[in-house]
Amino acid sequence: MDCSRLSRQILTPPNMESLREALSHPDAYNHEPGTIEVVETHISWVFITGTFAFKVKKPVDLGFLDFSTLEKRLHCCREELRLNRRLCPEIYLSVVPIIRYGEHLLFDEDEKGEGEIIDYAVKMVRFDRTMELDRMMAAGKLRGEHIDTLSLLIARFHEGLAPAPPESGFGLPENVIKPVLHNFLHMEPVLDVTGEKERIEILKAWSLQEHQARHQLFLDRKRNGSIRQCHGDMHTGNMVLWREQILIFDCIEFSDMLSIIDVISDLAFLFMDLEHAGLTALAWRLLNGYLAETGDYCALPLLRFYAMYRAMVRAKVTAIRYSQTADPAAAAKSLEEHRSYLELAETYTLKKSPLLCITFGVSGSGKSHLLTALAPEIPAIHLRSDVERKRIAGLKPLQRSKQEGTLSIYTDEISRATYTRLLELAELCISEGIAVVVDATFLKRERRKAFMELAALRNTPFRILHVHAPETLLFERVQKRFREGSDPSEADSAVLKAQLASMEPLSAEEEAVSISIDSSQVTDIAAFAGQLRLLRS
Repeated sequence: MDCSRLSRQILTPPNMESLREALSHPDAYNHEPGTIEVVETHISWVFITGTFAFKVKKPVDLGFLDFSTLEKRLHCCREELRLNRRLCPEIYLSVVPIIRYGEHLLFDEDEKGEGEIIDYAVKMVRFDRTMELDRMMAAGKLRGEHIDTLSLLIARFHEGLAPAPPESGFGLPENVIKPVLHNFLHMEPVLDVTGEKERIEILKAWSLQEHQARHQLFLDRKRNGSIRQCHGDMHTGNMVLWREQILIFDCIEFSDMLSIIDVISDLAFLFMDLEHAGLTALAWRLLNGYLAETGDYCALPLLRFYAMYRAMVRAKVTAIRYSQTADPAAAAKSLEEHRSYLELAETYTLKKSPLLCITFGVSGSGKSHLLTALAPEIPAIHLRSDVERKRIAGLKPLQRSKQEGTLSIYTDEISRATYTRLLELAELCISEGIAVVVDATFLKRERRKAFMELAALRNTPFRILHVHAPETLLFERVQKRFREGSDPSEADSAVLKAQLASMEPLSAEEEAVSISIDSSQVTDIAAFAGQLRLLRS
């Protein structure tokens, strides 16, 4: 190995600052990187060259993670590589030794095996940091199509993970609460400074109360396999748009307790992150896309608990940063951010008033198109009969039933099962104070009646969204959709013709709570959502 170009002071042995200084110099690299950019967190440094990034773990023991020995850092580097390659194998390349060669420190990128190994780094491909989703979000560049990609990506990631062994302690109620309480414990030293002791105590009491109330559900989630080795730190700061795809990086590798968790806890971090940024509609678009793919509606009663926990993770981090910052302007910024997370956490402790809407209209009338845009703006859960019908048959939303060689999924029996399932899910949402819109034809008065009665029984505002369009447009839409195969609905022209002949018109009682929507005209979604939100107040 040629070190003739290196000029470096002797480091014997390297401490944290001298290691950082040595690796910040271009001569520590085998290629010509130019200026080295260093990004530092409380647990690592990332040294960014022109082409690559090298992540080095600090030799620290913080209780929830332990990088105190070379062996432990090597193990965590290998785990970081293994776990992150699940979601972005193109970015995570290898574990690279850091060696002392004579008087110098350098990354042994060629793995020649010469010199004394003094540490390790995870080698990654450098990407454009301006394309990280938190920066895109701050710049107003995060769009609905990005969220749709994420919801499907995360859903498929979670579904591909193996459940934690039943005999393990992961997901048990007594272990679920531990990291929640640790957030409050780590905030105690700064409470006198921030003057928030009473607020924190209220939030802690709610967490304990909610945890106790959901005890059986935690057990059910463990039993049904919802506890898996997830990402663990899934927020926009750990996501990047790279080569026209979204990659999720930097998962938790140092703590099984923080990564082997309920899948809804994993999703709740990103959900909370979007809401904190004021992008509530995108948060609910994410949630609806994820649930449509996974069908994991049973997780909804835990959403507020885990979103509140994730908000408190951020509140803790920003409180500690505030207490450790000497610069008054930076400290004020950290305190403001800290309090914004506390305010969001407090909103998750409040159960909201529910709302129930159902649609009425034949295939091609534009129901699903309307509700896909409308539901996140309310915000509400969007339940779709075409998706749930296929789920009952064991199919994914875009799988074609005839292509899969199954028996018809459009029998009276499966239709009854579908509407029963929709009613059950609507009741679940209402019980949790969640608005819900049910997207189905509802051509039979009897089926509409069941949902009206549910709303009356639960004292919940109710509306029928009568979605319609000119008949020629209906047939055009249905034919185009069926031909492209890009929608869960498999209705063709024959189905539409039969629906038009058999639909039962709204009764006078139903007309009194219906809203007529001509989907051939432009609908002001924001204004319409505002009208429906008023029903919840």
